[in-house]
Order: sequence, then structure tokens, then C-alpha cells
Amino acid sequence: MRITREPIHHAEESLRCLHLALPAFEGGLHRHGHFELTWIERGQGLRWVGDSVEPFFDGDLVLVGSETPHLWASRGTQPPQGCAATVLQFPPDWLQRCGLPEVQAAAPLLAQASTGLEVQGPTHADVQALLCRLPGANAQRRVALFIDVLGCLMAGAADLRALSSQMPAAQGIVPRAGPGRQRVDRVLSWIESHLADALSVRDAAAIAHDSPAAFARFFRREVGKSFTAYVNDARCGWAALRLIQGPEPIAHIAQACGFTTLSNFGEQFRRRYGVTPRDFRAGRARHG
Repeated sequence: MRITREPIHHAEESLRCLHLALPAFEGGLHRHGHFELTWIERGQGLRWVGDSVEPFFDGDLVLVGSETPHLWASRGTQPPQGCAATVLQFPPDWLQRCGLPEVQAAAPLLAQASTGLEVQGPTHADVQALLCRLPGANAQRRVALFIDVLGCLMAGAADLRALSSQMPAAQGIVPRAGPGRQRVDRVLSWIESHLADALSVRDAAAIAHDSPAAFARFFRREVGKSFTAYVNDARCGWAALRLIQGPEPIAHIAQACGFTTLSNFGEQFRRRYGVTPRDFRAGRARHG
């Protein structure tokens, strides 16, 4: 299995606007050359963006950069009426193609999006209100609304949270397809599909057709963190979602998410969330 490269075609318009209504968000990790603003209207599960893996819930709003791997994957019970999302995609040269000097100030924002940017706070409500108007708008109005969205995001920079490590595009480097990209894509998709299994550097190296030592260096260089740290991030994100979703015993969650011992689960979880799994669940219940 490998990360899918998704072709995007919209020859008649500069933007692509999708409204998705599905029983659940399924599929695998994928990437494409377009930027993407995704608003989850209904649904919950795990969100993968770059090297970030976190739970998502209704209202999740994220700007994903060009060539950044991403996936919203349903986990657990979904809304009876199904899942829904609004997705806005635009090519990386959109600012240059539109030719308007007023929008060129958005270039730094788009460079930051290579890490994935979660929209929070008052800016979330402002952008959401604009996205609600997209599906019923004509092509010209969608462009105007998109410019409004960019303006909101620029004005609300303090409400944007970077999700993953610095990716090449954020450093002014254009990502390119090649053997290294293909190798890491295979490994990331394998991890996403086998979180509950025993995942070793040796097995991952075999998938990448490399020696364990060379693979460990390659993975850190390409992803920005060690293989073990990435896997534990993903497992802790999955565990956090399950802790919120119901009263499942913590020991069962630890085992189901691939942790061999409860003590290791507690240590890894506390390192990432700052509290024990039990306190995390209790805190979410108080504020839920």
C-alpha cells in the first residue's frame, strides 16, 4: 500500500469546491499538488496531516499545503445522518494566476500551510460562515468568497496552529516526486493501516527496501522525527480519540492501539498530552 496521488481537474474554474456527504470518511493517505481547506461539518476520527496524527470532531477546519500527505479517517460511531465536509482546493500558483496585487500578501500564509494549519478561535467562526455560502454560490462569487477566506486567515494568524513539523515547502523548497518520496509514502500508509500491530524499524525498512540503520536515518530526514516517535504519536492520537468516545477500559485501549504494556502507554501519552490517560478522559468529560 502507498500514499495515493490524487489527480485534480477543474479546467473551467480556478478553484474546486466540493461538498461531501458520506456514511463515513474512508480511504487512505493521499497527497496532491493543490492546497486544500477542509471543514468537517459532521464526523469524528483520526486526522493525519504531514507528521501529525490527532483526533478530529465536528467543526474541524484545516488548511493543508501542496504535496502534504493528509487523511480524515472515521473511527468509532459516526452521526446517524452520516458525515459531511466542505473542501476547497486551489493550485499552488493561484495567487500569481489571479494577478491581483491585493492578494499577494497571502503568500507567507500559504508557505506556512505546508505544516498543516488548524483554524481555531474567532477566526474559525468567521471562516466557517464564509464556507457555508460556497456550495450555493456561482463561480464568480466563489472566487470572491475565497478571497474573503484568505483575508480572514491572514487577519487571524494568532488563531492558526501548525500541526506538523516544518516541511520543505515551508522552507522555500518545492517538493518533488521521486524515489525518496515514494519510499516514505509506502511506509506512512503501512503505519496508518497497521497501528494496532507490532511495528518495527526492521519491518518498515523492508517495505522501504533499505537496511534498518539506513532506513532510520532516511525516515528522520524525510518525516522530521524518528520512526518510533511517529508511530507513538499516531497511537496516542488514536488512544485519545477512544478515551473521549466512551467508557472503554484504559488497559483495553492501550492494547488495541498497539502498546504492549500499560506503563509504556501511560508514559508515551503523558509525554504528548501532559496528563495521564485517566486525567485526560476526566478533563474532556468535564468540558465536553
